[in-house]
Amino acid sequence: MPGSHDKIIADAARAALGPLGFNRKGRSRIWLADHGWWLTVVEFQPSSWSKGSYLNVAAHWLWSEIGTLSFDFGGRIAEHVQYLTDAQFSAAVAMLAETAAGEAQRLADIFDSLEDAAKVLLEQGHERRMQGHTHPGWDDYNAGVAAALIGRAEDAMKLFARILNTPAPSGSVLHEAAKRMAHLAADQHETGLTVTSLINRQREALTLPPLAGPPFQ
Repeated sequence: MPGSHDKIIADAARAALGPLGFNRKGRSRIWLADHGWWLTVVEFQPSSWSKGSYLNVAAHWLWSEIGTLSFDFGGRIAEHVQYLTDAQFSAAVAMLAETAAGEAQRLADIFDSLEDAAKVLLEQGHERRMQGHTHPGWDDYNAGVAAALIGRAEDAMKLFARILNTPAPSGSVLHEAAKRMAHLAADQHETGLTVTSLINRQREALTLPPLAGPPFQ
């Protein structure tokens, strides 16, 4: 049986996030808003040492090939709120849920279109490299996919090359994904078909309904 603090979290999340189109993932503390080709993920993360909740809010790109949820853009936005009493925790979690709703709306605004997403991800990658983050990763892959989808093949190829020019760990999903997309990046139509297939596979893995039509408008 869930404790009273779990019910408090669920009730607060439903009140704040439900009007924004979020649905709870099973009986977990994760709430999802479905945008077709990406998800807003809100997690009221439990602690292993105390009753309560952290708050994580992020975008998850559904063209990933990992089969699980990931925080691709965003992350923790509030530290642990401890449960002491129902009254105290209800007020604290209501504030967490409202904070989550505000951040979710911000993400929906900045990723209103694929073009907007590509611009933000490319700028993020540039800023990270300027700050000395030189080791390529999934951020480069996601920016490359977004760039290829809007016809910015040269930008996409550079990002996939960054990944492929580093040593690949054995069985690296990232390197295999980058290799596949590098072969397609110059063909916007084929890129779109492949990414749509990846999205539907990821949606199936996350028990989301299949797309009713093309994900990119």
